Amino acid sequence: MNVSAPLRYIITIIQVLAIICTVHATPVTSNLSPNPLTLSNGLDAPTVPKCNRLPHWIPKTIRHRDCLQALELFRMAEGAKSGTQRFEFLARGAQKTSYLLPLFTPRVYNVSTCTIAIAMLASIPPRFLPPAARQGKVWPRTDIETLDELRNATALVVRECVLYAPPRGIHPLAGWVPRGRLDGAIGVFVYESGSLMDRVVRGEQGVFSDATVAANQMLKAVPNVSISRN
Repeated sequence: MNVSAPLRYIITIIQVLAIICTVHATPVTSNLSPNPLTLSNGLDAPTVPKCNRLPHWIPKTIRHRDCLQALELFRMAEGAKSGTQRFEFLARGAQKTSYLLPLFTPRVYNVSTCTIAIAMLASIPPRFLPPAARQGKVWPRTDIETLDELRNATALVVRECVLYAPPRGIHPLAGWVPRGRLDGAIGVFVYESGSLMDRVVRGEQGVFSDATVAANQMLKAVPNVSISRN
């Protein structure tokens, strides 16, 4: 059965809102041990996303619907992998330190004005990070996490910074939150596409993403959508 583009868009919004409502109702750390919101250096990671309007993160604006579609793109692009399986996330050029399957970063999901990125904090120059991510710490180039946890964290950033940013989401903000079971070294970022932060995260060699061809095909009808890859 063929589904019209407007109906497909409505279905996508309903699915994404269901994810966000689930995150709102259930603490994202309920199934984790040890608590990923406590970094190994004793510093508490933010329990809620840190939102900002830094000019190199959001020079103009982010549209709500673009971030909702980018969140759905994340789910679709990584859908072939187990959401509950632990992976070792690595910065470009980093060596594996565990027996877990590796996933290389940055992993970038872009829809028009909104970009979601999963990147190792060690790969981003400190001057481009918010103060809470600096702390004088030398971040490791690998960390361990599940895709479900990163997806929930992303939904949390979209909800708090984009949809419900005061006053009432009229002016969406960029934002981030750290994740990672060992060191909290994985950054979950939401910012404006084409911003300086976007270019920094992607790096000079472009962005690696092993998102499947099927995900691209499923989103052909959605304008201005891309999954970045090397």
